[in-house]
Amino acid sequence: MKRSFYEMLGVPHDADQAQIDTAYTQVKTRLSTGSSRGAAEAVIEVQLIQDGYRILSNPEQRARYDAKLAEAETGAKVIFFPDDSYGRRRLGIGTVVLVALSAVLGTIVYRQLSVKMDEVRIEHIQAIARQKEEQSKSVVITTTHAQPATVNASNDSQQR
Repeated sequence: MKRSFYEMLGVPHDADQAQIDTAYTQVKTRLSTGSSRGAAEAVIEVQLIQDGYRILSNPEQRARYDAKLAEAETGAKVIFFPDDSYGRRRLGIGTVVLVALSAVLGTIVYRQLSVKMDEVRIEHIQAIARQKEEQSKSVVITTTHAQPATVNASNDSQQR
């Protein structure tokens, strides 16, 4: 398994600069006092320790390194701002294309929503007009059926 620079220096992930400096000095002293390894392995380990110290001492490089560690642990892909001019140009072109597509799609959606809102508003106005028209109609009550029944009842009482 690959060791991280934090493990090589023996410091926690949230170590401050003083802790990193102290750990680097201790590890470098331990490696230089002699080891049972071969010279090639010792040189490689010293180079790795120096690289680790250089990266962990620079806040920008440390942030990138921490993001790459998190990416490796979680499997999530992290995208960084490219360092080279070609990568920056591609990122710029991609950003412009994304903004242009967003503007075009936003305009299309806005127009469609505006048309639909106009249709709904017109339907609402028409519904209100129909409702007012129904309320303003005069109501005609016919009493022709009710009167003869009362008349017949009075005639019946007179005939008796």
